[in-house]
Amino acid sequence: MRVLVIGSGGREHALARSLASDTAVTDLHAAPGNPGIAELAELHAANTTDPAEMAALAARLDTDLVVVGPEAPLVNGVADAVRSAGIACFGPGRGAAMIEGSKSFAKDVMGAAGVPTARSRTCHDSAAAERALDEFGPPYVVKADGLAAGKGVVVTGSKDAALQHANASGTVVIEEFLDGPEVSIFALTDGITAVPLLPAQDYKRAHDGDKGPNTGGMGAYAPLPWAPPDLADETMATVVAPALAELARRGMPFSGLLYSGLCLTSRGLRVVEFNARFGDPETQVVLDRLATPIGGLLHAAASGDLTAVPRLGWLDGAAVAVVVAAEGYPAGPASGDLIGGLAAAGRVPGAYVIQAGTAAEVNGQLTSAGGRVLNVVGSGPDLETARSAAYQAAAEIKMRGGWYRLDIAANPAAGTATGL
Repeated sequence: MRVLVIGSGGREHALARSLASDTAVTDLHAAPGNPGIAELAELHAANTTDPAEMAALAARLDTDLVVVGPEAPLVNGVADAVRSAGIACFGPGRGAAMIEGSKSFAKDVMGAAGVPTARSRTCHDSAAAERALDEFGPPYVVKADGLAAGKGVVVTGSKDAALQHANASGTVVIEEFLDGPEVSIFALTDGITAVPLLPAQDYKRAHDGDKGPNTGGMGAYAPLPWAPPDLADETMATVVAPALAELARRGMPFSGLLYSGLCLTSRGLRVVEFNARFGDPETQVVLDRLATPIGGLLHAAASGDLTAVPRLGWLDGAAVAVVVAAEGYPAGPASGDLIGGLAAAGRVPGAYVIQAGTAAEVNGQLTSAGGRVLNVVGSGPDLETARSAAYQAAAEIKMRGGWYRLDIAANPAAGTATGL
């Protein structure tokens, strides 16, 4: 099977790593990829948000399967163009991808489908935003309606800060605050059949103790030793199946990966957000635990044949991912800083490094090229061992201004709390 992965971040490197280990995958390509992915796949410079260009590249490479990693190409209709060229594509079409591309659209789908979520208001101007803030009260939750690379959400006790974010974002969704641990559940789907992957938890806040601004995610771990054993089944029944049915009813069937970001409240689970693709950095820990070869899974979802897939297999033990970020992230990350220590990090037992925001200079030296630069993954027979491996490896990374949270998976590993 010839596979083309679209994207250049940590999620795509993790996908490429899993695909490269699948014996059914004979040729692996990526556009545009990054230096880490280049060790696994042939890279192709391309405008990944251009549907025609991506379809033409897939056809030229005689691709059997295209895997679209990031949200922007999906919202732009890349999957539609690839499928129109007669090539199987893992990822929803433009219409269904709006479940991530527009927070207000997602809320409308959830309301029509009866999916449990926070009460909300869609606001198009400052006056409406102020009324909604007064209605729900603090802590204030303000979400930019469109794509914001995981940084469009503000949760604050300051009404002025909330209103400032609303005014800067244009159309926003303002909703009631949900109190409880958050988890992520991925579901592979061909539009009708859906299969859950291992629940994971990520850390959105920048600093230890869940302080600081929201980010795209500073780390993750799986499995969740504290989560209800029926969490995935409940999510599939009350969230995923109704949402898929509603999208199909609207003439925009969703095939690919439906990401449900959930809050486990005292009143039951509530959907915080939907994404239309693999989450980052949860993908890194979920795929680390997946024993079933991934190529066939993604192709089955893309070709509408998930019913033929046998029950998924999972490795025992746990995985923890720690994000190494650039100086200034998330507000204004520095770039172009030299990165060292990857070989030493890779020699830590149970650990390896996923490249996210990296670039190769002319002399071949690896440099930073994004806010979240590296994902250091540790695995082991339990969370404590996996966490130790990840942090031992992260300590080997040398990058000016580089930093990371020190408390990823600390509480669940110690068995002292549920969630963060």
